[in-house]
Amino acid sequence: MLLLILVLSGCGGTGAKGVQQTGHSPDASETSPAAGMNTETAAGISTSDAEENSRLQVVTTFFPQYDFARQITGDCADVTMLLKPGEEVHSYEPTPQDIKTIQNSDLFIYVGGENDVWVENILDSVKDDQEGPRAVRLLDLVQTYAEEHLEGMMEEKGHSHEHEESGAEEDHDHGHEDAAEEGHDHGQEESGAEEDHDHGHEEEPDEHVWTSPENCVILIEKLTEIFCEADPANAAVYRENGHSYQTSFEELDAEYREMAAGAARRTILFGDRFPFRYLAEELGLTCYAAFSGCSSESEPSASTIAFLIDKAYEERLPVVFQIEFSNGNIARAICEAVNLKMKMAADQEVNVSDDTQEPVRVLKLHSCHNLTRDEFQSGETCLSLMTKNLEALRTALGAAPE
Repeated sequence: MLLLILVLSGCGGTGAKGVQQTGHSPDASETSPAAGMNTETAAGISTSDAEENSRLQVVTTFFPQYDFARQITGDCADVTMLLKPGEEVHSYEPTPQDIKTIQNSDLFIYVGGENDVWVENILDSVKDDQEGPRAVRLLDLVQTYAEEHLEGMMEEKGHSHEHEESGAEEDHDHGHEDAAEEGHDHGQEESGAEEDHDHGHEEEPDEHVWTSPENCVILIEKLTEIFCEADPANAAVYRENGHSYQTSFEELDAEYREMAAGAARRTILFGDRFPFRYLAEELGLTCYAAFSGCSSESEPSASTIAFLIDKAYEERLPVVFQIEFSNGNIARAICEAVNLKMKMAADQEVNVSDDTQEPVRVLKLHSCHNLTRDEFQSGETCLSLMTKNLEALRTALGAAPE
């Protein structure tokens, strides 16, 4: 508690750091920004100036929970995202103002993975405060998998995955070859996945639970009930908004499954981090990547690059993926090497099929961790970004256009 007092004593002002969406005030003046319009403040980016009011105060760490919260609450709550647009999630550190914003909220929604270790320390410091927020951890709301070390992936410093190397390719399918055609149950046991994927030792859960449309449906459903409990007066609005956004994701989920069911291949490759295990599990995809989803590495080893080049060439993959905020250098290098190998093979008429393959190209698959400033101001959502991901996957998997 002494540490918290010292931290908070250095906090000034009332504006929340980061991104804030404030519900509409019925007596707002005509000179106020229009709904959805962003204004620049010393404390960050807001859709309007924060006012003292009785609306539900919601604070989130990253974009997925921010997006779910603003879609569910609509005009009935003030929703703040601590991470500012354009900031890299894996290098985020809370400021004293962020800590104060969390303490003053009604609901604090965070992911709970290895990037949120700082959260537990803050919550421990305010747990005896009766005025503190209700903390909601996304990893507690859905079934989780352990973060996976894919075949050929660069070894994280200080970690060893020798026990997985011999069977990584076989294990990654996880018996989901027909997953896209099968039905799915939103009432699944929350602990089952970790038990089913136990490698004989304790592993960090993969925190990117929102990358699967199926999981988004579950998260929206459960968050809606949490908002209703926190603010019963507006429960009807929350349920209506939540049901609408949930239905949109159910429709998108069906499109993903239909696309995968008719795809020519089930393999994708990333010249980047791999934060898409939940999507891969849902669609029964085999994946290869340079780094794990939360890796701090930025330079792959020569052996990893060579492995990815060989895989892309052998599998005749038309796309190498990069993720948001990546410079794309690794993905482009892989593409250039594969295209050169194809040209040399064609010149020598070795292992060339009757159908000439188009040059391999780089496409982006957005993990929705955070948005650029332009994406945020243009109104992108998790739903819109994942709809774009669907089209990128159609190209990568050789699925028929919609």
